[in-house]
Amino acid sequence: MIGRSSVRPVSTAPASSASDQLGFSQLVFSDLDRYRPGGRQSWLRVLLRVPSIPGLLASIILRAQQCLFRAGHVRLAQSLRTLGNVLVGADFGAGMRVGRGFMMAHPVGVTIGFGLVIGDDVTFAGGVTAAARHYDAKPGQDQEFATICDGAVIGANAVLVGGVRIGRHAMVGANSVVLKDVADGAVVMGSPARQVGTREVPT
Repeated sequence: MIGRSSVRPVSTAPASSASDQLGFSQLVFSDLDRYRPGGRQSWLRVLLRVPSIPGLLASIILRAQQCLFRAGHVRLAQSLRTLGNVLVGADFGAGMRVGRGFMMAHPVGVTIGFGLVIGDDVTFAGGVTAAARHYDAKPGQDQEFATICDGAVIGANAVLVGGVRIGRHAMVGANSVVLKDVADGAVVMGSPARQVGTREVPT
């Protein structure tokens, strides 16, 4: 759905973020804490939980890809895309920036990557897609991908099209198609998505 050959990511992220300073282990442990909060952070605990938490296995692949890409090992990061497809049925394109505590309870069908920016403590249900806006982009044409802010929840099979912003602690309902920005704390549903409610946004 988001072929790399036809897109050039355009990031709307700030120049630096807290997650950019974290190593592979710290990022994986932050994800584990979303599934099993309050426990001791260790790789033994991660490995014991992987068989029963498929999202944690997806997280390991995504975080390895993220750190490799950040370190300039682009081809190696890209090679993990196929591994994600085979092991957890998720398609991760190299080049995302993902904050701490990313939760994918059901990673099968998740299709994300390239210029996507994800904040801290974001939750995805199964089948979420963050797609480029133009499927027939010409060579060299810039494509934008979504920015998903801290605490947002994206429901099953939702599609985020182009460079939309999903606000802090916003919620996108299942099967929604988001074509425009979603305000902080807004609850949206439908195709195209429309606001149907609000959520509390912590100060």
